[in-house]
Parts: sequence; C-alpha cells; structure tokens
Amino acid sequence: MRMMQAIGPMLLAGMLLAGLALPLAPLHAQTPAAQDDARKAAFDQRLAENKQQLRDTPYADKEGRIALLADRAKLTADFFGDESIEHADALQLLAFEYYSARRWAEDAALRSRALAIRRKLQGDRSSDTLYAVRALGRSLAEDGRPGEGAAILGAVLAAWKHDEATLAEAAERSVPRGRTVEGKALGMAAADHARLALDVGDPAAAVSSARLAAAASLAYRRGFGFGVLDEQMIEGAERNPELHTGETAFGDWSRLYANALWEAAPDDPKARSDALLVLQDVMAGRTSRALARAAAARAATAAGAATLLGERDAKAAELTALFARTESVRTGSAADRDLWDQIHGANEALAVIDARLAAATPGYFELVRPEMLDAAKAQALLAPDEAFLLIVPTERGTHSLVVTREGLVWHRSDLTEADLAGRVRRLLWDVGANIDVTPEENDRWSAEGEGDFPFDRGTAFLLYDRLVAPLAPALAGKRHLFTAASGAISSLPLGIFVTEKPSGADGDPAVLRATPWLADKAAILQLPSLQSLELLRAVEARRPGGDGGGDTMVGFGDPLLDGVAETRGVSGRIRGTRGSGPSLAQGLLRAADDTGPALADPATLRRLARLPGTQAELKALQALFGPARTRLFLADAATETAVKTGDLSHLSVLFLATHGLIAGELQDVEEPGLVFTPPRRASLADDGLLTASEVAGLRLGARWVILSACNTAAGDGRAGAPGLSGLARAFFFAGAESLLASHWPVRDDVAAVLTVRLFELMRADPRLSRAEALQRAEREIRDNPVKDDALQSWAHPSAWAPFSLIGDAVR
Repeated sequence: MRMMQAIGPMLLAGMLLAGLALPLAPLHAQTPAAQDDARKAAFDQRLAENKQQLRDTPYADKEGRIALLADRAKLTADFFGDESIEHADALQLLAFEYYSARRWAEDAALRSRALAIRRKLQGDRSSDTLYAVRALGRSLAEDGRPGEGAAILGAVLAAWKHDEATLAEAAERSVPRGRTVEGKALGMAAADHARLALDVGDPAAAVSSARLAAAASLAYRRGFGFGVLDEQMIEGAERNPELHTGETAFGDWSRLYANALWEAAPDDPKARSDALLVLQDVMAGRTSRALARAAAARAATAAGAATLLGERDAKAAELTALFARTESVRTGSAADRDLWDQIHGANEALAVIDARLAAATPGYFELVRPEMLDAAKAQALLAPDEAFLLIVPTERGTHSLVVTREGLVWHRSDLTEADLAGRVRRLLWDVGANIDVTPEENDRWSAEGEGDFPFDRGTAFLLYDRLVAPLAPALAGKRHLFTAASGAISSLPLGIFVTEKPSGADGDPAVLRATPWLADKAAILQLPSLQSLELLRAVEARRPGGDGGGDTMVGFGDPLLDGVAETRGVSGRIRGTRGSGPSLAQGLLRAADDTGPALADPATLRRLARLPGTQAELKALQALFGPARTRLFLADAATETAVKTGDLSHLSVLFLATHGLIAGELQDVEEPGLVFTPPRRASLADDGLLTASEVAGLRLGARWVILSACNTAAGDGRAGAPGLSGLARAFFFAGAESLLASHWPVRDDVAAVLTVRLFELMRADPRLSRAEALQRAEREIRDNPVKDDALQSWAHPSAWAPFSLIGDAVR
C-alpha cells in the first residue's frame, strides 16, 4: 500500500492504462538508469504478449485483430511518443487491417496520421514517406476521394520536382541514380499520383508525375551491370513484374506517361519526342534484348573476338551453375563459404574477360543493352523511303506513332487494349489462327458476312481507320514500313488492314481481290523494337551478291507422327472449323523423371497429326535451290538431335515446317517449341520438342530462317506485353539475321507456291528487298483465281497473309 502511495495515483493510472507491469521497488529508490531499464523491460514484455495474441488470432477475426493492433499503437505511443517513427509504423499496421476489411475511411485516417509523422521526422524525400503517401492515396481513392488522394501525393512529390520539361531532364536532375530504394518508391508514388490526376481531370499534374515515374524506371534499370546475377535479375523481373525491375512493370509507367502526354499536350513537340522514347521503352522486352545480344555477338565475331565471346559464355554458364547450387547448401556452412569463394573467383574472371571483350569490340556492351533513340537519331536511322510505325495499346487508348526522315507523327485512338484485343481475336478467327473461341462467338461470327468464304473487312477497316489513317500522310510514298507493336495487335500482320471503307460481299473473291489492303501501300516488316533496326544496321556485315540464288538450304519437316494426316489451313464453307485449326497440342502432358528435369512425353507428341503438306513445301523449295545445295530432313530423319548436331552455321536458308506449340499448350511448359519426330525414349538431348531455350543455344549462320508453323510470329497477347513470340526471340539470339514466321497455319495449297515464288522474285530482280519480294509474292497469290470455285479462294487473307518478315529490308 505504501508503494502505491509513493507512486501516486496519476502515475499508477497511466501505467495501468498502458498495460505496463509495476516496478518491483518504489521509483524514488531506483536510479534513472534502473528506471529506464525497468520501463523498457515492461514495454518489451507487453509488446511480446501483444504479438503472441495477434499470432493466435485468426485472420478472419478482423475486430479482434484491430483491437490488438490498436492496443499496440497506444502502447508504442506511450513508450516512444505520439510523434515517433515507431508510432507511425504501428499506425500503418493498424491501418492495414482496416484496409483489408474495406473500411477505407478509418484506414485513411490512420494513414494520414502516420504520414504526418513521417513528413515531420523523415521528410518528403524519404522512401518511407513515399510508401506511406502512396498507401494513403490508394485508401482515399477507394473511399471515393480521389481528389484528396491526388492532392496529398502531389504535395509530397513536390519535393522531388525541378520543373523538368522532358524525360531526359527528369532522369538527369530529379530521380536517384541506379537501383535505389528511393528511386523505386518514387516511381511507384509518382505513378499512383499520375493515375489519380488523370482520373480527376488534371492531365498537367499527371504529366509531371508520370515523367518522374518513367525517369525512375529508366534510372533503376541503368543500375544493372552485365554480370550473370544482374542478367538473371532482369529476366526474373520480367517473369514476375512484382519485382519492379523488368520491362513489364516499368512498361506500365511508360504507357502511363504516354497517356498523360497525350491528354495534356499532344501537339507539343517535346511531348511527341518523349512519347517516342517511352513507346520504345514499352517494346524493350526479351525479344529486343535477344536481338541485341545476337547483334553484339556478330560484331564481336567480325572484330575477331569470337574466342573471347566463347570464353564469356562458358564463364557465365559456370557462374549460373554455381548460383544454382547456393539454394541447396546450408547458409554459413563450410561448403557455403567455399561455394561463395568460387563465385567470387568466377566473377573476377568474368570481369577480366569483359574488359578484354570491350577492348577488342568497342561498344560491345552498348550493343547488348542499347539506349532508346531520341527523335533526331530515330529520324537519321531511316532512309527517305522508309517509315517506322509503333503501336502500343493501353487501358485509356491505343498509341500510334510514325517516325520518318521528315519527323514524328503521333496519335492516340479511343480503342482501349481490351477493345483492340477483342477485334484482333475476330480477325485471327477469320483467317484460321489457333485461338480459343466460345460457342457463342463461333455461332455469331459464322453467321456474319456475305458469301461462302467471307473475311471481316469491316473490322479490318476499323482498325486501320483508328490506328493508321491519322498517320497516313506521313506514310505516303514510303517503300518500306517497319512496325513494332505490343499486346494483342502484335499477333496480327498489319498488311490485312483495309484502307478504305469496304463495299460489296466480304466472301466474293473478286471483291476481296479489289479491296485496298495496307499490304499494297508499302512492303511491311516487323521488328521487336526501334532499337532493333539500329542494331541490325550497326553490325550487319553485308555480303556482296545477296542471297537471291541462295548458297545452301537445310530443311526439316513432316515429322513422323501417328495422328491422322491433316491439311493445314481453313476449311472454307465449314465455318465451325474456322479458327480452330488442326487439333495440335490440347491435353499434352509432360513426363517427369524424378532424377532430372521434366521432359516432353514422346508418346503424347506422337499422337499429333501428321503434316504431309510440309514435305511438299520443302521439296518445292529444294527444286529451286537444287539438290546439290539442299539437305532435307523429313519423316524419321526430322529429329531434334539432327537440328542440334547439324552444321547450321553457313546457310542461306534454314527452313522448319512442323507443329508450333505456344507457351502453355504443353502442360507446365512456360515456353513455346517446335515438334520433331519423337524418339523412343525422351532424353535431355532429344524429347521431340525443340523449345525456345534450346533454340537459343544453337549456333546459326542463316541469312533466312523460315518458320512455317503457326504462332511463330505472334506475340503472347498479354495486355501490354512486347510483341513477337519466344521462338522468334530465340532464333534471333541463336544468330538468325531475319525470320519469315507465320501467325497461323500456312495453307497447304499455298505454302509451296508462296515461299518458292518469294525466292524466284529475288533471283529475277536483284533490286528487290526481301520485304518487297514477299509483298509481290503475296499479291500474286491473292490475284490467282485457281481456288475461286472451291470455296477456298486465294483472295482470302488466310491464304496470302500468314507470314511476317522480321528483320531489316536488305536482300
């Protein structure tokens, strides 16, 4: 009782309210240090009890968790003070429970208190403050107060802005350099502010913040080196955008900046220049990087550094294997220390090789990871008769930007990425691409169109009218049109756009033949990015005489499969089969060996349909090249082993005609592949499926790679994803100079004619570029009435337009 009186009623009440244990002796009998120790011990004990109670409370018991975290916040405030970082942390923990319970107003109130503490103690340039204000902005938006969210985000971000007018200025003056926590937090907060500002109708404010986000993403990625671990992090980030270090996540910030620029000042020359930069950034995906590495490798070889390049590849493979071993070694053990010593030694050896490689091949690493081209460099890259078209869909509309020697022209249509994806699917179904359609879509689309074999020219014209027509004056008179696209539109060859409002029956061959197609306006080429064209031109060793007559050709086709032989292509009037294509890989499984990696199941692959038309296609081209200069691997000779072990380093043409499987068609396989004659038993060397990663390991010297297999040109179709498939990327990485890849199964009745005619035209007229030869071959197919009476007219785009030429406009 005397102890109670000594403590005093007010102090006692405070201690009881705080839940603190009473000291064992009167305070006046303790030294100041002892009092502090006792108070800290009591706090630690109470905090530990609170944490244990929270662990024991089910996540579904929101009220119980909120009560416990409210106790913790009070306990923390009483010990550290109301305006302490620890109290701010506790408030944000409590706020999260309100957020998860969708109690936005209470969540926002707590976050507002926490933010005020952080701004006072840590300042607006702290990463903790940026994360806190970002969370508050989202809560306010969820509570129906986006204007308040935009205002508080804008107030904090003001500390980061220096009146930048361009992306380059923001990257130079306003964002942290390299891979910093502050830079990452800044980008996330700035992007959130820009989205809110656009939603509340303040595009000028959105521009300023979106510029910061885009600049932060560029600065972050520039902090990566060229070591194995850095490269693995970049690849991993693209597979998992939540890491916020790869093109997919940062591409969102670039799209956001493009939208803000358009909505604020589309006619501003500085806005157009920045739009060019960020639309390029969206394209800077894995395919573009693969082409860059292939170009750098060719430059190194031309400089006599091929041996050094081989040494670097070997050392990189060694490091990759060492890093993989770290996952199975106990941290801190002798084996772990020894492993990291090996990694350190291998890293030093790689640095030495890199220094020698950079000295032997000036600019090698600049080629591996090229910078975006500004307007002046992009314009100078193009010849007077060339244009480059970039198409980038976003949630607010689709951007189209044309670069020519004369300047930039930019437009954003009102077609959102979702709208565009739906219309692209409609056209892909019409030409026989292997896409999934609902029964309702199949019935509706089958009933549309006049005539026996219609093509939806209305949709093809709508896409041209919205995406290309506003830029048409800049394209007039251009001989070559390069294109790069992201998202669903990358799955479609733009040549099937219709350039005038259609009239007449969509299924009348004469009407289709008379239709003005974009394919007739210019010879069209596809590339993964604008930088890709610069790389191809910077390192390409021109060989005199071209390849119109060809040196040698190696072809693989008609793998030995047990399925019923199928004819590739659409089925005319039998509309229910259109868009479904051959029954390729549905239901295929992987066969896994417990002692090694999963392999394709040869028995399952063997059930695929035989494709005899591919043999006819290859033999037709063999007749043109001549048997002495041609090697064909058909039926049981068309094996994965033959591809991997054959000499493919000095070819004019590598021709692969078979089934192409997209990523995910084979269960648990995240990459596309080409089907070959399955072996009796699967092995690492040969399981019957040549995957994209295995293609990347080949060493090619082919000037042409022709992929006559569906989906080898198409992108993966994800919203915002860079265009071109993993197979196209892999062949570039392996050293291909250009690709002729198909978006849907090439019709058997057309395949042999089209590819043979392409090479005949180049041989007959050395002035023709590859793209012009393809353009003329397609026109000849379209104008040929041979199948007009068979309900499968060659005037239909399914016959003449399956291929995209991916590469430069050279011979």
